[in-house]
Amino acid sequence: MIGEKIGLFLKRNLHSRTMRAAGLGFLMVACQLGKADAAIEPPKCPGDVKCYKEIRVVNNTDGPIYAVVQGSKQLNLALGDCPQGDTWLQRALKNTKECFPVKNTYYIYINPTKGIPKGATASISLPWWSQPAGRVPDKYIDWWRGGRIYIFDDQTALNDSFKVNSGRQGQPVTFVGGSPLVSCSTLAKNVCDSADLKIYKVNDAVVGSSIETKSPLQLNEWTFADVTDPALGGELLTLNLNYNVSNVDQIYLPVAMEPINIGGPPVGYMGSTMLVKDFRAKLVSFTGANADQTNATNWPIYNNPVNKTTNKKRYPNAGIRVPSTLTLFNFYMNPSFIDGNTALPEIIPLPKPFDRDKLPKYVAAIEKNWTNCTTSPFTNCPLKDWYTPIKQAFDKSYKDYFANCQPVPPYLDKVKNDLPSPEAYLRFVHGWVPFRVDPVGNIGFCTPAKVPDLPKTEQPPAELGYAPVNYMKIQYDYEPPLNAKIDQQFNVYTSLVHVILNASAYAFSIDDHESFQNHPGTGLIFAIGGGAGLPIQERIPPAIPQFYEWYTAGVSLGPGTASLGWNSYGICSDVTNRDFANKINPNTIGLNPKTTPVPCTITLTDTKARKYQIKILQMNATGPLPFQIWPEFTPTGAKPNDPKVVACPLNDVWCKVGVNETAHLSDPTKKNKAPTFTLGTRVPQ
Repeated sequence: MIGEKIGLFLKRNLHSRTMRAAGLGFLMVACQLGKADAAIEPPKCPGDVKCYKEIRVVNNTDGPIYAVVQGSKQLNLALGDCPQGDTWLQRALKNTKECFPVKNTYYIYINPTKGIPKGATASISLPWWSQPAGRVPDKYIDWWRGGRIYIFDDQTALNDSFKVNSGRQGQPVTFVGGSPLVSCSTLAKNVCDSADLKIYKVNDAVVGSSIETKSPLQLNEWTFADVTDPALGGELLTLNLNYNVSNVDQIYLPVAMEPINIGGPPVGYMGSTMLVKDFRAKLVSFTGANADQTNATNWPIYNNPVNKTTNKKRYPNAGIRVPSTLTLFNFYMNPSFIDGNTALPEIIPLPKPFDRDKLPKYVAAIEKNWTNCTTSPFTNCPLKDWYTPIKQAFDKSYKDYFANCQPVPPYLDKVKNDLPSPEAYLRFVHGWVPFRVDPVGNIGFCTPAKVPDLPKTEQPPAELGYAPVNYMKIQYDYEPPLNAKIDQQFNVYTSLVHVILNASAYAFSIDDHESFQNHPGTGLIFAIGGGAGLPIQERIPPAIPQFYEWYTAGVSLGPGTASLGWNSYGICSDVTNRDFANKINPNTIGLNPKTTPVPCTITLTDTKARKYQIKILQMNATGPLPFQIWPEFTPTGAKPNDPKVVACPLNDVWCKVGVNETAHLSDPTKKNKAPTFTLGTRVPQ
């Protein structure tokens, strides 16, 4: 597996992207709500219905599918000065004196011998925690934090791990009396078979016990419950569902996720409800794969090798599987092979001997564009200024790594200009992770003290806080107003996910364009290959543009109520073209002065279809960062906004009196003196 080749750090972080907006790992941190949010009591387990969440898998494909739910290792900072523990378990068990580390991974196989038939639904009841019996070293299993589900449509692929774990070397898990138990739920027409619900502890010492990257599957992740960081007290704030659909590592099957929130506000799905055959046709077209999928000219694909004796594919029912940009650069940095056979690379094509001029067309274009945009004379790169802070951040990270974490693996050694190979360098760029790989045999040696975290958006320009801001923007450089051509795009894979597949899924590790979801609910629905089984057949609206106090202006809308809220908005438009996901408190709309044309009309509608408009007349993006976006201004009762900045197209009181402007390049009311360039509005009325 990838992580086995480049150390525990990369193994942990290959999948934890998904949600590192502003540099934080979402799935393991969940939603970091503020200190003002009141802590709640955990449910009493077992017994309390709130101790359980439902995992429901709906099969809309043309054949059987197989699902495996994972309880993940938990070796994180926890309360009580625990260097390795789990604050989720500490809160669930109301015991902060013990660390409760979970040192093993656990798999729940749902109907592994028979599968979930076409058109059927399988559902399990997943407790927050279970207490294993016997010699299992973990006191508890945490099923909610950093949970995963693997979806297979080829039983041979499932059996790569299931036959190992169910065989002589497998370690089936039983539970002590009184422990909350994983079980088939009481959902009507549930095909989950209690006799075919198998739970095993993964044995890291046994090859194949862990699900490997060679096996075709679709992965998704969640974290249930909101627990703050230990530094903020590790408080349990809600039992909400935190989730997203992720294509950060690969694309294999169309999956739509939707919360089960009986009695709560309606929440649509994330992901894709496309039919599998249509989904795969688009992947074939994008990659330029040949008919038997043994090669691809535009973008690499995963290898499904043919047995020369039987002339059959290793995974007979599997379709095309496409690696993400992060994954393919990880592979080309240090190739991995199926069963260790160097004739069978996990991803194809793999030029032998390696020649980057023979890489698939779009991969070569990404490498060339990066060179063009980060190296003088910046040929064919009109967006070079967007790349500069990103390059500075990763150059510094590699310099720190090389100086402080010796010996480095050969594939991360210096090649040219005191940097590693383009593939190795871009593997970290597209993962948005620092160069923090432990030397072989020295786990935990390469610490954040030796290689600091990458810049965060809340940091000022002197600390390169605009690097992640620019990074998230150039992922969508194909959109107006940047309009990058395909050979000038930073990451064409992003447009595959969001444009070609039209999926509301994470395409890269800090994807704010399709933000993660946090909602109350009793569980999650995973609909595979179509929308049947989803209570709400509409896709949840994408997140509003992010607001970053050092780098953008913002429009903050007065909060609505359950009876009157905000419905939709349009940016630089006389009409609205997007709905708010949160109609009561939609948060602050971010406006980047480098990409917002002026004049720019912000158009809004409320839930009673009434229209509101604010016209922004100027936005400055010249001079050193932070930009003086608007002239200095403090609102007063007689003059709530600067007429040189704000106009009211509808000539209404809501805008003329109710829009307050604050504009300070250095705001003395803030501890960090960060700029404030915001328009605050009245509530809808």
